[in-house]
Formats: sequence, structure tokens, C-alpha cells
Amino acid sequence: MAVTGPTVSLGYQLVRARRALLAWLAFWANALLFAAAVLVLGIGSAFWLIERGSQLTTQRNGPWVMWIRAGQRDLDPYTRARQSRHGHLPLSAQIAATWEARYDNDGRRLHSSCEYLLESEPIDAGWFSLAVYDDTGLLIPNSAERHAFTSQTIASNPDGSFFLVLARDARPGNWLPVGGAGRLSLMLTMVEPKPSVAESAQQLPSIRRIGCR
Repeated sequence: MAVTGPTVSLGYQLVRARRALLAWLAFWANALLFAAAVLVLGIGSAFWLIERGSQLTTQRNGPWVMWIRAGQRDLDPYTRARQSRHGHLPLSAQIAATWEARYDNDGRRLHSSCEYLLESEPIDAGWFSLAVYDDTGLLIPNSAERHAFTSQTIASNPDGSFFLVLARDARPGNWLPVGGAGRLSLMLTMVEPKPSVAESAQQLPSIRRIGCR
């Protein structure tokens, strides 16, 4: 016997209500997924700009990066966030040029499991320092107590050019030990740099990976 009347009407209304509920849930699920994607994209892009910078906040010379407004009072938000995140207190760009390298010439992250050769033309500045740090910005402990070279301590060629090796084990000449620090960063600080450096007319030290183990 066929079922008619109020029973059919009630069943139809339940089906419609179920469809409406599913549509409502699908709408809000899509909305939440979209909001999450926007949030992740926003955080990711902000993190990228804080770590890598942009043409508005940085100047590049080979693998080296200088944050243009570092150490100044009127910092842009990304430079301020980066200094807070890494705990850096660099000299003002009005006094010195501070360049950082975390990648080699081929764009590969610097790591203590590899050996690197830095080759440099004469650095056109009144004084410079070249130091190696771990990924947190701390000096790397080593028995030689060797963490940096300056324009006064580095062994350079007669024309002022020089080479430097980053390696775990001792090397002759200009050698900076990296131990088992993991990821590395190099800091090149120049006091009274000449205009050729600021205008990127002079190539800063190249960083070439020799091998890894």
C-alpha cells in the first residue's frame, strides 16, 4: 500500500533539510580552507621577506646580502623583524657595510659538512672583518680559537687579493674552522667602504663548494 499524505511531505522536508545542512557545511569547510590557505601564504611570504629580503630592503652582490637600513632608527618592518629574530645588532649602514652570506655561488646552503673556498679581490674599504657563525648567529667553538680574519690579520697576496678556506680540519693559510656546527653564515663587515662597494661595482668574495663528506 502506497504511503501518501503527511508522511511523504515530512520525508521530503527531511531530505531538503539534509541537503541544506550538507551545503551549509560544505560552504563553511571551503571558507575555512580558503582562510587557512591565505593565512599560510601570508605567513610564508612574510617569513620569506624576513629571511631573504627584497629589492626594497636588501642589496645583493653575488651570494652576499646587505640589509640597507640595518642599524638605523627608521627601520622598515621586515628589517626590524629580522634583527629581532636573529638578535643582530649590526653597525649602521651609514658607518659600515655589513654583508651576510648563507649560500654558496650556486645557491646551496652553507653547511659544516662541506668545504668551501672563498676567493676575493682586494676589498675596497678602510678596514674589514670576515667571520663565520652557526645558524643561530653564535661563534663556532674550536681549539684554535679562530673565528674571523680582519684586514690586519689575513694573509693576502701582494695586490691585496686573498683566498680563505672553510673546513672542519686545519688547512694551510687562511682557514676558518667550522666544526660540526651544521648550517653556517658568513659575515663580512667593512668600515669606510668605498663607493665602488656600495654601488656593487666591486665583486665581493666568491664562495665555491669544494666537496662534502
